[in-house]
Amino acid sequence: MKWFRVQPQPDFPRARRRTDLVVISAVSDGEWSGVEDLLDSLRTYIDCSYEVVFADDASSDGTHERLLDSGCWVVRNPSKLRLAGLNLSLRRAMLEGYRLFDAPLFLKIDPDALIIGPGIMSAVREHFDASPATGLLGTYKIDWNGAPRDLSYWRDQMLRRSADFQEVLDLAMHAGYEPGDGVQGGAYFFTRTCLSRMIAAGWLEGRGGYQPSIEHAYRISEDTLFTMLVYASGHIAKDIGGPGQPFGLWDKGLPMAPEELVRQGRLVTHAIKYADETSLAARHYFRLLRQQHALRAGA
Repeated sequence: MKWFRVQPQPDFPRARRRTDLVVISAVSDGEWSGVEDLLDSLRTYIDCSYEVVFADDASSDGTHERLLDSGCWVVRNPSKLRLAGLNLSLRRAMLEGYRLFDAPLFLKIDPDALIIGPGIMSAVREHFDASPATGLLGTYKIDWNGAPRDLSYWRDQMLRRSADFQEVLDLAMHAGYEPGDGVQGGAYFFTRTCLSRMIAAGWLEGRGGYQPSIEHAYRISEDTLFTMLVYASGHIAKDIGGPGQPFGLWDKGLPMAPEELVRQGRLVTHAIKYADETSLAARHYFRLLRQQHALRAGA
């Protein structure tokens, strides 16, 4: 009887196409007007090649079809996971973006956030280049107004439910992570190197000691969990959203008037909802700015 040595499976390349940036977002019913503005802001102000990957939470209002018609790549949940499943939805989109595209930078951005001016890519590259250990840039420990962010609520929530990922939390804390710390989830940039280490560890697929349950995940924000993974991967997170920096994010509406955001040179903002008068006025203001920028660029 002859024995044949089983040949190992070849290591196929993970990416199908090169690009400079992959944009990751998640959407559900009722958010298309935000998505439409977000996509237009990307077209207007992102001055490099990019691709967009959306996690679609089983939308039934035509959002799925519109995303495909807009040229986005879509990971569609088979049934609604809602806020409790946001962490899982985004992990799936991140994995798909990593598999499809060889990009050095990734931007996670909510559908109620916008790019509001030119130059964000050069600013982000400058921050990453100045600190090679940095894997994540966002509004982190310093708020838009210079005040320290109070992350105590998320610390308590994380420690209560840490059994789902204690091994990973221990790794992160050994690298300097404080339980509950996290960037503001409206928008943040991260590197492919950082993401690749998370994927190699199996964390984005719910392996390697990282299994946040769907039932409890809504009590720990996805940005808190993702920041923990950044530290566990051997990287750090840094601020890019304080005074004099290009992010202008808040989770309770815009941090300041649209005109003031522009005056301060902020280039990314959040949160702009879809129905109240203040949000609609802000959307109209930023839409006019994009039209003016496009006219100047085409002149």
